[in-house]
Amino acid sequence: MAALLLVACGQTAQGTGQSSASPATARQLTDLGAQVFPYVAQFQFYTTCINFKENGAEPPTGHDYSACPITDALHARLQSTQANFCPCDQNPSTTREIKVTPRPGGGLVIVQLYGGQIKVEMVAVTVGGKLLVNDLPAKGDVENSTSTPIVFDAKPSATPTAPPKPTAPPGTGSRVLNVPWYHQAYVLSCESAALRMALAYQRIATTDRAVLDIIGHDLRGPVFDSSGMHWGNPFATFVGNVNGSEVALTGYGTYYPTIAHAATVLGGRVLRSGQNISPADLYDAILSGHPAVVWVTYHWVKLTRKDYVAFDGKTVPYAGPGEHAVTVVGVQPTKVLINNPSTGVEWIDKRTFEAVYAIYDHMAVILA
Repeated sequence: MAALLLVACGQTAQGTGQSSASPATARQLTDLGAQVFPYVAQFQFYTTCINFKENGAEPPTGHDYSACPITDALHARLQSTQANFCPCDQNPSTTREIKVTPRPGGGLVIVQLYGGQIKVEMVAVTVGGKLLVNDLPAKGDVENSTSTPIVFDAKPSATPTAPPKPTAPPGTGSRVLNVPWYHQAYVLSCESAALRMALAYQRIATTDRAVLDIIGHDLRGPVFDSSGMHWGNPFATFVGNVNGSEVALTGYGTYYPTIAHAATVLGGRVLRSGQNISPADLYDAILSGHPAVVWVTYHWVKLTRKDYVAFDGKTVPYAGPGEHAVTVVGVQPTKVLINNPSTGVEWIDKRTFEAVYAIYDHMAVILA
C-alpha cells in the first residue's frame, strides 16, 4: 500500500486551557502514540485506545473514547461519527512503529501498523499542561517516496456557488456548463456530492445522504494476509465509514456502478459509465452539454497503484488513501473546469487532470 505523509488540517485545540507554544519532547510524543495504540500483552498485539461495544461500551455511546488522550473537539468529532483511529478492532496489528516530530505547541506523531501498511498521522497539541491529539486528517496529500508533484491552478479563495466564466475568450473546444457547486456533506462523501452537482444540471435535487442510502455501505474494516490487503468492494457499495479516514483505513469510498445506479434511481439519465472512458471522449461529452463525475486524486497528486482483492474476489483499483471524485463542468483547449466537492471550483490544466484521471483507469459517469 502506498505510504502517505499528510498535511495537518490545523484545527484549533479545545480543552481545559490554552495550548502551549513550546514543542513537546520526542519522548512525550512517543508516549502519546503508545497511549493511543497500546500493547495488549495477553494477546501479544497492538490495538486502539477506544473501548468497543463488544468490550462493554453501550449504545448510543458506541465507542468509548475515555481512555484516549484527545482534545474535546476531536472527542466530539469522533463521537458524532463513531469513527476510529484504525481498523484495529477487525484485525489487530502485531507490529507498531512510532515516529515523531516536535513542533511549536506540540508535534506530529505517525504510528505505523501492520508492518508499515497503515500509517496513522496524529497532530498533537498541549492543552492545560497535557499533550493531546487534536486532529486526524482523513485523506492523504503527498506520497512519501513515490509521488510526482504536479503543478495546478490555485484554489479559489471564496466559496463559489456557480462556476466562473472562462478566463480566455471562448472558441472551438471551449464550453462551461451551468452546474452549481455543493460542498460534500460528510468527510468522505465526495462521490455522492459530485453526483448531486451533476444531477442538479438535470434539475434533479437530492442530497449526499439520499445518494448514500441508495448505494448502501460495507462497514467492515480491511484485513491483511500474505497476499496483502483485503477490503470491501467499492464497485458494489460504499466501503467503510463515510465519516471515517482513508488514511487510517476506517473509510474509503465507492466507484462508478453505484453512482450510475443512484443517478438512475433518482431520475437522472446516464449516457455512459465505466472505466476506459478516454479524456477525449470526456471532453467531447462536456462540449455536447453533459457533465461527468470522474475519479481522480485528492489535491491532484500522482499516486502509485497497488490494487487489492476485495472480500468478494473483485480486484479493486487502489492507490492508497487519496481517492477522490469531482464533477467536470467545463473545458478549454488547455484546461478543464472542475467542481471539486472538497475545495471549490477550479481550473486544472489538462496535463495534470489526465495524469490523475488515468490512475483509476479513466473511471467516469457521464450524465445527460
